[in-house]
Amino acid sequence: MADRISAFKVNCVGGMNTNRDVLSQGEDTPGSATQLINYEPAITGGYRRLSGFSNSYGTVPGAGGVLGVVVQEGINDSILACREPAPFTDTNYFYRWEAATTSWVTVTTPGTITMEGVKKVRFTSFNWSAIKIILADGINPAATYDGTTYTQITHANAPTAPKYACTYSNHMFLCGDPSEPYNLYFSAPVAETDFSAANGAGVINVGFEIVQIKSFRDTLYIFGKNQIKSLSGNSSADFIVSEVTTNIGCVVPDSVIELGGSLLFLGPDGFRPVSGTSKIGDVELETVSKQIQFTISAIITDIVLGDIDPETLSSVVLRKKSQFRFFLPTNGSFGLLGGLRQTSQGFGFEFAQLFDIPATCAASGYVGTNEIILHGDANGKVQLQESGTSFDGVEILSVYQTPYYYFEDPTIRKNFYNVTTFLRSEGSSEILLGVSYDFDDSQGVFNPANYTISTQGAAAYYNEAVYDAAAIYDGNPSPVTKTNISGSGFSVAFKYVTNDVNASHTIQGIVLNYAINDRR
Repeated sequence: MADRISAFKVNCVGGMNTNRDVLSQGEDTPGSATQLINYEPAITGGYRRLSGFSNSYGTVPGAGGVLGVVVQEGINDSILACREPAPFTDTNYFYRWEAATTSWVTVTTPGTITMEGVKKVRFTSFNWSAIKIILADGINPAATYDGTTYTQITHANAPTAPKYACTYSNHMFLCGDPSEPYNLYFSAPVAETDFSAANGAGVINVGFEIVQIKSFRDTLYIFGKNQIKSLSGNSSADFIVSEVTTNIGCVVPDSVIELGGSLLFLGPDGFRPVSGTSKIGDVELETVSKQIQFTISAIITDIVLGDIDPETLSSVVLRKKSQFRFFLPTNGSFGLLGGLRQTSQGFGFEFAQLFDIPATCAASGYVGTNEIILHGDANGKVQLQESGTSFDGVEILSVYQTPYYYFEDPTIRKNFYNVTTFLRSEGSSEILLGVSYDFDDSQGVFNPANYTISTQGAAAYYNEAVYDAAAIYDGNPSPVTKTNISGSGFSVAFKYVTNDVNASHTIQGIVLNYAINDRR
């Protein structure tokens, strides 16, 4: 009797999941991925291979890696960066991008400056009467810059070497000075250089080492390694510090970002939000990255062992994509990507891994309606993300591997006939399709050679036949590729791989035709 052929449909949704067992993942979340490298949750649905980055802003003068970068419309030509001086005894470390000459121009930095020991320069923007940025690095006094004048904050009552700066309630808050890591300083109202107590400035000992501060809505959050506090109020007369949690903290200072109506940070067990709940004054701290806790644990372990310096890790927000990216500074390292996706269950994060995007710092911001996403690297280059189809001329490796599908019973053999991949193409691309049977058990399992899926712009390939644009559903550049596969097994998984400089593509869905054999 002829086999009864069935179709198994997979919508590519759920992101990378490294925290599920092989059986439940294949059955409960078939659209998730066991590997998802250099893909992102696509706005149009499915998983999209990342765009590239290009060295659109050249190399910042100096030596070593880029220490900090910022996008701030209204100050010079909106792009500024810092790098260690060369020679080291020089004091020129701060530069502005000049679009007319496509070059970096030195910003004059009067005052006492040394870049010895500086791991990162952090920027904070504010506008009390004019747009300014403040620089803090943990070695030198904080400084402000308005596009013309660089001014160090050297008030006798100000911290001498803060790492972190943030504005809240019209005060400038500074902290992270290695000589007094527990103290949180605040300036007089709308006077970022005035730390006189008589004018409304002050200092608060929060009781733990501060690793980051961020204002969110009407609260300033103060992060420690193992606890979090909040500050509310309007002035020195009514500032109140309250406990948020005493058993969870932030392990990476620059993981604190605002996205999706929440303040996110990397804790010891994953990314957690600081977001309001239905209770007045309460906050929600539930982890949003449970599905990749195993992957995050590897990063945390390296931090605990001292193999990774948490001060060198960076993150950036892509607002138009409701996405954040988390970078390590070394070549060949794996970072993380998290994106918000709306499903039938509501909004939730989907995750992927970033590979070979070494960033020593990162920043994003709008210039007009254009969102600019930047990162600096160890060679002093400032890279423009979401640009091109390569990583500054290097091929982009991308991997999407499905869970193993076993169709209710993993003990019955199935015959597999073909797999149809629903793509959205942005140009010519060539994707290797690997087929793996029987949970990749090396004992007596034959996996066929890789298949090749090719697209040419908006054309759809059905085996060897090429159809014109009229054959594409909805008239969109969305090729549907049907690949005949050979073999049988108890389960099957698919792996899509590219390593090239071709245009991006999106894998939106998969349909597998199969038949179940009799039980023997």
